[in-house]
Amino acid sequence: MSAQMSRSPHVAFGVLRLKPAGGIEHQALRLAEVLAARGLAVTIFTTKPPEETPPGVSIALLKRRGLTNHARMTSFSDDFTAAARKRADLVVGFQKLRGLDMLVCGDWCFVDRQASWWKRLMPRYRVMAALERACFDPSSATHILAMARPQLDAYVAAYCTSAARTTVLPPTLDPRFRATTIDSTRRSSARARYGLSEGTVAWLWVGLQPHVKGLDRVFDALAARPEAMLFICGVDAKHRMLAPLLANSRRRGYADRIRIVGLLAPDQVAELFAAGDLLVHPARLEVAGLVILEALASGLPVITTANCGFAEHVEKAGAGVVLATPYDPTQLAAALRTADERQRREWSRHALAYGSKPELYSGMDQAADILEAAARRAASPEQVAGSARSAYVDGNG
Repeated sequence: MSAQMSRSPHVAFGVLRLKPAGGIEHQALRLAEVLAARGLAVTIFTTKPPEETPPGVSIALLKRRGLTNHARMTSFSDDFTAAARKRADLVVGFQKLRGLDMLVCGDWCFVDRQASWWKRLMPRYRVMAALERACFDPSSATHILAMARPQLDAYVAAYCTSAARTTVLPPTLDPRFRATTIDSTRRSSARARYGLSEGTVAWLWVGLQPHVKGLDRVFDALAARPEAMLFICGVDAKHRMLAPLLANSRRRGYADRIRIVGLLAPDQVAELFAAGDLLVHPARLEVAGLVILEALASGLPVITTANCGFAEHVEKAGAGVVLATPYDPTQLAAALRTADERQRREWSRHALAYGSKPELYSGMDQAADILEAAARRAASPEQVAGSARSAYVDGNG
């Protein structure tokens, strides 16, 4: 057997920053670990490494170049594809970059968003639109792995991207969030750790982008619910958009009912879910919203907005409320009034039942199947096995 045929396929991942890790960064690390466990060589190219590197995965640091976000993205695109092409069989991006074989897409369509004519002339808009076009234009060969159907539909409407090179993945829910029952001992312990007394209703908000994920909407609702305490997870206490929200809460007299817990590891998030009573997630824009499924699988009811890709699961589960768009704060207020203790218990039972569905956890394995098949074909182009070929095509279901 030749060396070309016997070596492990090499996959290169491109992620601008892996710290602090948001949803797409966590997805990249999980997917890299799965592929490495299957015997593939995986290198993640980034400008900022993660706190922990998955076993069997290599990290390649690229220099951070550029004074603006869009300039840094352009430089990273150029540096990543140039370095990856020298050694990898498959080049995979987790942001929209030039020269990709595959894009694991966690963003909404950039050109689909409303923007004034003068913003469209600005360097940032032109750069981000060009990177997006490099992946989705009909002339591109990049295969797209999308998180949700509405997300992909927006890209297809904007670029007429061929269905032959797109796949909508099932959810990539981490099995660590699955609970088969509400463990009262664990819940009591978690609530004691967070200083929650009986009768206090713990609202959770989880995200990295306060405005996009509707944190200001939650603050406004909190003012009218004196029995509730809000836990803010993911965003740093020094985030520039938190300061005016906190100042307003102090003026209105409910700042003592707000706790900022910062960025937590998955097991810590699961513990916070155990302590909580509601995930309140009235996002302005959410491609998928994996946190919605994480909450449901943990038995935590969810109040969210219809423009979240995974909001449909809340309705299917009967485990919360999906607010109509355009957003109306009176709808959120009404939903929170409905969410009394009896209703929350019922929603929680429904959430646990829904969280048992295997398809909620299958997206990561399906993504790994697609990438592995493509990498093995690229590493051994003379051997296109029927099983590998079907693994790729089936992803387009």
